[in-house]
Amino acid sequence: MNIDTENQRQMLPDGSSPIDLTSNFTLSIPQDRAAEDDASVHEEGSLPASIGDDDYYDEKISFGDDDEDDIDIRNVIKRLHSEDTTTTQSTSDRDYSKRNLPDDTFSFLIYSDVRSQCFLCGILVFLFQMSIYVVLANDIINVDNKKNPVGFPFNVSIPVRISEVLAILISIITQHDVRKAICLYRDGFDKGKEGTSTMDKSIAQVFPGATLWKWTLSIVLRASQGFLGLVITFLLIMRSSSVLDLLLNFSAIEFVAELDDVVFGLAKEGLLGDVLKKEAKDMPEKSYRVSKECLNTVYAMKVSLLYFVVLFLSFFGSWVYIYWQQRSGAYLCQQIFSQFGDEILPMLGTFTGMFYQNNTKKFGGRSSYTDDQPGGPLLAYCKNETRWTLSLTKDVDTDEFLSMDKWDPCNWLAASSESESYSILSTTSAPWVIKTPTNRAAPLTHHFLMCYECTHVANFCGDYGSCVKPGKKYDQCICNKEEGRYGLRCEYSEPCQVVEAEGFSKEGGGLFTSKYYRLEGADT
Repeated sequence: MNIDTENQRQMLPDGSSPIDLTSNFTLSIPQDRAAEDDASVHEEGSLPASIGDDDYYDEKISFGDDDEDDIDIRNVIKRLHSEDTTTTQSTSDRDYSKRNLPDDTFSFLIYSDVRSQCFLCGILVFLFQMSIYVVLANDIINVDNKKNPVGFPFNVSIPVRISEVLAILISIITQHDVRKAICLYRDGFDKGKEGTSTMDKSIAQVFPGATLWKWTLSIVLRASQGFLGLVITFLLIMRSSSVLDLLLNFSAIEFVAELDDVVFGLAKEGLLGDVLKKEAKDMPEKSYRVSKECLNTVYAMKVSLLYFVVLFLSFFGSWVYIYWQQRSGAYLCQQIFSQFGDEILPMLGTFTGMFYQNNTKKFGGRSSYTDDQPGGPLLAYCKNETRWTLSLTKDVDTDEFLSMDKWDPCNWLAASSESESYSILSTTSAPWVIKTPTNRAAPLTHHFLMCYECTHVANFCGDYGSCVKPGKKYDQCICNKEEGRYGLRCEYSEPCQVVEAEGFSKEGGGLFTSKYYRLEGADT
């Protein structure tokens, strides 16, 4: 075979000095063998099958016609052949995939001795992450509040709504610990076979300490930490009442989820000791092969699909449920006890009592509260002034009842400070003002608002009452008459039946009686 070249340079694989090819050269190969090798190239898609025989490497390459220029390139061909070992084998002879363990502390659990620093590091990081999740869950969930144990906001604005959807979507997609666990399960645990070449060693051969139970433990801990982190992330997202709070909560929980990667990085930099540094640096450089027989491709695909389907359905299904509860005012207090000072406006004293939620009439996207009397007071939100107000549902001047469409919370008698809250109870600690007869605003000296729902609060009625709904829409405390208790929460003792006092002098002489009896059937 004659190859003509002109001003060509060939660099040897070992980096040695190049050979100048400035003239024609002839590669002398027996015709029969050349034809046979050429056929093998087309059939197998690899180097000639005869490469590897000693007599093949004894062939000469002749440059020009001078025998003194003949060069034995047997070693060159051997080096070329050794560097392309993977391409000389047919893909049908082996089906392996190259893998590396994930760069996190959970990977230490797969091959480290249970008494080693690496194994202890992996366990401690897992316990630390789970401890943070448990503390957060304990702070988030209030089991005594049966109506809203997680503490979801009463309602949120549209920007917060959009941020919730985006944050949930990002948290599901970027949760890599569960995804890594599924990938490890997909590859399976391969013990390997004796006599396997260096490049085809399994995980148990590359990492001698790796066992099936450690491999399983790593997958279980990794997946459980990732899944619990997702649940806590979802709860924190849905508890946020503003975009800023949502982003802060989301970022904080993401840091906890990344803690296993952060600790691995610290170990790799040598900040956790020489032992962990050596293992953290050596592990990423070690690769192993996964044979086709050990792959759980079908099962892993089902698990992965089930994982994403379950997460999307459960999280977004929960989001829709919470959204509907907030829109319907289910998390709001259904009945409120109010009390207003009457120093400046005496009529406010008559509004002391119970107000009930009215979802049929909303103002500013917020539920209103009315008493059980037509034409009575109204607690509602004035959107124009961004404040909660106390107003009347009838025209005071004409004393004629107004229709529902003409209720105007902005024509108020008393009003809270400016607030965008969806619950009037949030204004309890803030100052209120009243409108004087001269149409001026004056500070309200006293106001009190309290949620009155005994069915959703443990021991609301105390030790002397029980919470019931006696044929009414709203619940109330029924006090134990035998104990002589009364009040909205049975917090007061009934007056004495007989009162004795020293005689009081009468005008004109004599004394009043010293013993007084409570009237039978008197309403306390």
